[in-house]
This record gives sequence, C-alpha cells and structure tokens, in this order.
Amino acid sequence: MSLTARVSCSMLSCFGEEGPPSLEYIQAKDLFPPKELVKEEENLQVPFTVLQGEGVEFLGRAADALIAISNYRLHIKFKDSVINVPLRMIDSVESRDMFQLHIACKDSKVVRCHFSTFKQCQEWLSRLSRATARPAKPEDLFAFAYHAWCLGLTEEDQHTHLCQPGEHIRCRQEAELERMGFDLQNVWRVSHINSNYKLCPSYP
Repeated sequence: MSLTARVSCSMLSCFGEEGPPSLEYIQAKDLFPPKELVKEEENLQVPFTVLQGEGVEFLGRAADALIAISNYRLHIKFKDSVINVPLRMIDSVESRDMFQLHIACKDSKVVRCHFSTFKQCQEWLSRLSRATARPAKPEDLFAFAYHAWCLGLTEEDQHTHLCQPGEHIRCRQEAELERMGFDLQNVWRVSHINSNYKLCPSYP
C-alpha cells in the first residue's frame, strides 16, 4: 500500500469521507517567517535592501542617525556614512554617559550611537542585547533562514550558490586560504578541534 493510500485510509477511518486533511505542504521558508516590524515613527522606511530570509524587527531614529535591527544585522545610517554590522560580529553592548550605546565588535571595531533621551537609549540597548544573545538553538542563526528562503531561487539571485551543497564550497575555502597566503602543505592545516565550539565560542 502506498503512503498516499495509507493516509487516505486513515483519514476515512477517523473522519469519514469529508474529514480534514492530515498532511499539509509547506515550503522551507515558512519555517522562518519574518517578525512584525516595530517602527518608532510611521513614516520611516527601511534604508537598505534586505537579504533573502532577513527581516527588519526594529526601526527608529537616534540623535543623528537612522537605526535598524534585523535578524541579521545592526544598521546605522548617519548623515555622511553607513554602518552595517552582522549581529554575530558584535561582542558586547553597553550604555555609556546615559545617552550613548557603545558597541564593541569581534574585529576590534567600536561603534557609538547617541540618543536624545536616556529612555530611548535603554530601549535600544535592550533590543540589541536580545538580538545578540546566544541563540537558544542552531536554527535561530540567520544562516538557516537565509538558506531556507534561497531554496528554489535561480542562480542569478543573491548568492544562492552558497546554499547549494557540493565540492565548490570546499574549493572556495581552499582558494580563500591560498589567496591569504596560508601554506597548507608545510605550516598550516585545517583542524576540526573547535567543531563543538568549546575552544572558541565564535568560530567553528
């Protein structure tokens, strides 16, 4: 008996001929729905193009900038410059001088953002602290949402080749190591010692 036939028999025996369906087809991206956007001002517009699977969660104004947090990045648009920091690149966030967010990144970069009020500064501190907290499960990492939303897209879409399994991924890593001048034959080797993240919490 086929799976379809078994499901049909089960439906008939439990619900009769008009019983509700017991199976529903969903796409992978349905497992990663975007969260509702919280805007501090109704007329604000997201100032950047989102990636596949990326959803902006908070959008507001700092003292001299537009600030947004998505499930992938912190975006701060000043008058003459733009800062994009992936959330997993942020090492720590704290409030200084009551009105300033001090953001230290894992590449030693420091980002400062000033707010007009203490209350607003604390609100964005809370939002960013939650966004950069250690994920409760691996599926909370942006890479899973990105992969799910890329499925079914054409090669011409945003970097979808990164989501296709195959030898090209390993070859790309080897090419990057070679570009940076690593001697993998005599001096360096690829190690899996940190596969469980016990040696270093931020790199596999």
